[in-house]
Amino acid sequence: MKKLISMVMAAAMVVSLVPATAFADTGSAKAVAKVIDAADVSKDATAETAMDSETTELQLKVDGDGQYAGTTGNAKHELTFTLDGAEFKTVTAEAIAANVTVKKGASTVTTITKDNISEVEKDGFKLTIEARLTDETVIAVNLHNNIKLKSTSVGKKATIAVDGAMVTTDDLTFAEVKDTGIKASVKKVADITEEGISALEKDLKIEANVGKFKKGQVFTLKLSSGFEFNKLNNGTDYVVVDADDYTPATNTNGTYAKGEKEVTIKVTADDNTTDTITIKAADLVISAESAKVGAECKLTVKAVKNGSAGFSDTADAIVVAKVVADAITVSVDEDEDLPVIYSGVNVKNEGITDDSDHEALEVTLEEPTAGTLDAKKELTMELPDGVYVTNVKFGDVDFIEGKDKTVAETVFKAAYKKGDYETFDFARRTLKATDENTDKDGGKLEFTLTLVAEPGFTGDVTLKVDGAGMDKAQEVKIAKFVSPYTVEASQNDLIIDYRNTKVPTNIVVKEAEDGLWKKGSEFKFSLDRNIDTEDDATYTVDDKSDMEVKKIKNDLGFRVDKESGDAATVTISDISLYMSRSLAAGAYDLQLDTTGSDEFMDQAILAPTGVKAEEAKVKYQYYNNDDNFKHVVKEGFVNIITAGRDQDDASFTKKVVVPVGEKYIIAGEEQVALDVPAYISAAGYTMLPVRAVATALGINNNNVLWNQASRTVTILYGQRIITMVAGQKVVTVNGNTIPASATVQIKDGRTFLPMRDLATALGVTDITWDAATKTATMNGNQNK
Repeated sequence: MKKLISMVMAAAMVVSLVPATAFADTGSAKAVAKVIDAADVSKDATAETAMDSETTELQLKVDGDGQYAGTTGNAKHELTFTLDGAEFKTVTAEAIAANVTVKKGASTVTTITKDNISEVEKDGFKLTIEARLTDETVIAVNLHNNIKLKSTSVGKKATIAVDGAMVTTDDLTFAEVKDTGIKASVKKVADITEEGISALEKDLKIEANVGKFKKGQVFTLKLSSGFEFNKLNNGTDYVVVDADDYTPATNTNGTYAKGEKEVTIKVTADDNTTDTITIKAADLVISAESAKVGAECKLTVKAVKNGSAGFSDTADAIVVAKVVADAITVSVDEDEDLPVIYSGVNVKNEGITDDSDHEALEVTLEEPTAGTLDAKKELTMELPDGVYVTNVKFGDVDFIEGKDKTVAETVFKAAYKKGDYETFDFARRTLKATDENTDKDGGKLEFTLTLVAEPGFTGDVTLKVDGAGMDKAQEVKIAKFVSPYTVEASQNDLIIDYRNTKVPTNIVVKEAEDGLWKKGSEFKFSLDRNIDTEDDATYTVDDKSDMEVKKIKNDLGFRVDKESGDAATVTISDISLYMSRSLAAGAYDLQLDTTGSDEFMDQAILAPTGVKAEEAKVKYQYYNNDDNFKHVVKEGFVNIITAGRDQDDASFTKKVVVPVGEKYIIAGEEQVALDVPAYISAAGYTMLPVRAVATALGINNNNVLWNQASRTVTILYGQRIITMVAGQKVVTVNGNTIPASATVQIKDGRTFLPMRDLATALGVTDITWDAATKTATMNGNQNK
């Protein structure tokens, strides 16, 4: 599965990198066209000179060679270039040729002269090249030295199109006129507590919409109500200044602008060297002086013209921080995909060919300000049942003594043991509180768990964290488990036979991914409570795969003898059971034991020094050193519906009274309620609902069966198997056919049996009818 996803993603990436260019192959080389360093032009620029300071060019990169006859000779390539929204300043073949090059790497393939240029117009020309253009050769057209724009109105574009045998393009934009101005951005909002302080979560960027900043350009940064600057340091391309005269601010105790709502910075980079001013996240610290929980800190950046330096503009306000409750947060990186791990195998993936690791997403416990985590209270981390931790990796460990990762490992191991390998239980004072004086931004605990899951466990792994000063438990999804196989099986209602009881349905095992089952892997099925299987099942692999399997002697199972290139399906048919007469009626589950699950049983899990080796394995935790890990893949695969031969059913002697039209019957001395009453058929026979039959016979409802497909009622009474088919006037008892007076009838969606024919099948001859009370009685001369 994961391999397929990776291939699809890789293919998608390749497609996404190909420009929107039409290809033609008419015996010449083909090429890919793209514009390099497209220009953003200011509305204040002069159309004649707007492109002079740019580096824009069109590149045609040859894609492949050998598309034409011969290996040493030249080919003739013709290309027509057309401008729109722009013109050539000097409209001559010489001027245009001077701006066209044909190179491969640093080597010139052919020198372009005026003889290569024809059909010259102010907005186009034709280029003819007679040369062998091999793979990676680039034809470059300079679009800045000899280009003027037709207009510098905001929104106007200049484009170039190419037409020829090697490539044909739509209009490719190489210049666009934009309004002067700035925009401000920060990629992530910082959390801050009431009256707390926090640096920005990500860098603040102030970018020019078009062009470069001039040295001396001034910006003011203003915070919304309730927030103040706590610190703003000088940067690489700017300096913090006084608002009145734009002179550098005084450095007081290593910080600038503390206590201010509005500060000013000035560009120190040379003219036209940068279009972005970056303020590092750690250099801009904000305090929430009076803002309450839920309030957002909005930052407004305004460009102020400083004499001849720059321009004036105001960027849209951006949210840089939000006031949150004074509580720990639990998170994972939302940009990372949830890792998919196979269940029922160890971290080495023994039994399957998949070589992926078992690491979950990194989890971060973070406090908004130092001292939030209450080390005097315990902290718990809970995983789903059946999921185990084998290793932990650490990032920041601010809540660990000495911030030492080795100590952190010891602490986690001890906490896992205390949690009986179901939870991490960090006792009081196990973790360390952060110090407000040294950890002003609050502490973090970052860790990555390596996981395994028992066979049959599928779905998301949710880590639940609670305690240590948290308002409520928090949950994060850290991984997803899938099974390396699926098993399809149906319930089978079976009658006990001495041996060779045939199971009428198949077991189908499907491989989850192409080539996933490793050669030598075994799949062994069994039934719980000691129902043995005969050694005569048939194993068939689907035609679409090339997998080969061998049956395992004396087991209901198979071994992979040859791995498949495609996901395989193995069908197990002709299954027979040896069923003892001492088996109780009821459901018996189908269990599976695999090579992978056996190796999983021996997987070492996270445990502190001194814990016995057997106690630190999955085997000890759940199955008390059982040699095999069997898990249920189909509940009630076999449902035994007959009793043993020790039941005496030679005759049926119980008195049964059936008042027609009433929702009850009397069986022996017991009055039993019915969901529907008995009725008299058109032919004058008393018809009993199926429930009444089961009650009258004193057997389980499961022993009166209705098969919709064959429209057959089957009654299992001791050693007697009685069947009646709707529409047929016969009763079959243990294979012997007896004429019947009526047939099975379906009324209001319910199945009814003729009482007289049922009595015949049971060997009862004492049947009476009381017309006055409309009551039918079976065995009326019995005492009960």
